[in-house]
Amino acid sequence: MGDILAVRTQVGAVVPVRGIEAGGYVVVTPCYNLATISEGLPITGPLDILIDPGHGGDEPGAVGPNGLKESTVNLQVSELLRSELIARGYSTEMTRYADVRVTIQARAELANALNPTVFMSVHHNGGFPAPFPVAATEVFVQLDDPDSARLGGLVFQELQRAFADIEADWMGNLDTFGVSWRQNDRGTDLYGVLRRTPSLVSVLTEAMFISTEAEAELLTQPEILQAEAVALADALDRWFDTQDPGTGFIDGLIFEGDLGNGGGTAGCVDPDL
Repeated sequence: MGDILAVRTQVGAVVPVRGIEAGGYVVVTPCYNLATISEGLPITGPLDILIDPGHGGDEPGAVGPNGLKESTVNLQVSELLRSELIARGYSTEMTRYADVRVTIQARAELANALNPTVFMSVHHNGGFPAPFPVAATEVFVQLDDPDSARLGGLVFQELQRAFADIEADWMGNLDTFGVSWRQNDRGTDLYGVLRRTPSLVSVLTEAMFISTEAEAELLTQPEILQAEAVALADALDRWFDTQDPGTGFIDGLIFEGDLGNGGGTAGCVDPDL
C-alpha cells in the first residue's frame, strides 16, 4: 500500500493529508483549515479519475424554479458517474460524498495530493439564457492544454449525443455554447479548480440549465441523470483509449467581471469531521 494521501471522513468529506502524528492524520479541512483526525477511510494512489461535485452545503449553486439545488444534482450525477467508472475498471474518488461545503482551495489541494490522471468538476448551469434549438452544453477547459481541450471536446460530443433525442424547451447562450477556456484579467484560468490544478488534466462541465423550468424538471428524472453520467463515462473512455479530438470548440473569453466569493473561505464553517 502506498502513502495515505487523503481520508474520507464519517460526514462524507474527503480531506487531503498533510502529515501523520501521534494523534492521527493532519488534514486540510473543507474550509481550508488544518485539523487532526483519528478516524476515516484512508485513500492511497494511484488514481485514474477524481470527480468533483460542484458546490455543496450552504453554497447550493444555481437553484431551479422547482427548488432543485445544483449542488444536489451535481452530487447525484457524480455518484452515478463514479459507479459507472468503477464498473468499467477505473480507480476513482470524489471530492465530497455528502452535502458539505468545500472551498476551491481544499478541492484543488485534494486533487493535487491524489494526482489523478483526470480531474472532472461536475456542474449544471444557471443564469438567464434564451431559447435554444438544442441542449446548450458548456464545457470549460484549461488554457493552452491540448489534453484538457481534447477531453472537453469529447465530453461535449457525448453530452450532446445523450440529450439529442430529448424533447424539451431548451435554453442556452450562443456565445458560450461549446468547449472553451475562460481567462481572468491576470491571464490565467478564471475557474479556480482549473487554475489551481495545472499539472492535471482538468475540465469543468455545465450540462443543462437548472435555472430554467423545463431543464430543472428534466434534472429530477433518474433516467436523465443516468444518461448524463454514462455520457461522461463514455467521454472518459474515449479520452483514455483513443485519440479522438472531440467537437464543439469555440473561442475563449476574457472575463472582466466579478465571480464573487463563491467557493472561497469567507464565512465557511467546517463540519465536525
